[in-house]
Amino acid sequence: MLARIFRFSFALLLFVALASCSIFQGRPITRPLVYYVREVTVMADAGVPLGVIRGVDRRVSAAVASTRPPAGAQRVAMLVRIEEVGTGFGARRGIPNARFVTTAVSLETGEPVAEGTFNVSGTTDAPGMAEESLAEEISARIRFAFSLVNPSLRKVVRPPRTMMTKFVNDPPEPVMPEMPVAPVVVPNPAATRINPEDGASGTIRLGN
Repeated sequence: MLARIFRFSFALLLFVALASCSIFQGRPITRPLVYYVREVTVMADAGVPLGVIRGVDRRVSAAVASTRPPAGAQRVAMLVRIEEVGTGFGARRGIPNARFVTTAVSLETGEPVAEGTFNVSGTTDAPGMAEESLAEEISARIRFAFSLVNPSLRKVVRPPRTMMTKFVNDPPEPVMPEMPVAPVVVPNPAATRINPEDGASGTIRLGN
């Protein structure tokens, strides 16, 4: 009985020691971290779809550009390595999933300061949307782990659209006739009457 209790206590202490080593030495990402992320690099094997790589790079870069880091935050470079992309099983058969590793490297020392391995699943298997869905799930996990802001979409103001419905069998619209233009009559200078008193000058002599 005492030997069993001793073995159980020893196993518990060993488990706690290993857990503490993995937490404080490896620094796994178990809570949101705050860094001054200066650049993002996304890497993947040849089997990873290019749309997923581009989608992750575009979304994470936009999140980094929209985030205002706190004063004194450590400057890091982020490396996202997508290791595997596959599909689910059972009820999630056909839904894409991925395993990726995110590492934050200090720009001052060049050494990793935080690293985490994640497994995410997409939300749809629709053609043309599966890759974007998986890229969004990967980016959302990175944004949460590194306290990045989700960039808001720009509101595009479009001019009001005017619509006119016209059927094929509708009669043609009436054409308004053009109004005739009245001719311009130029007066003849010779026919212009001039009064003698207009502009007349002279001397009149009366007889005796």
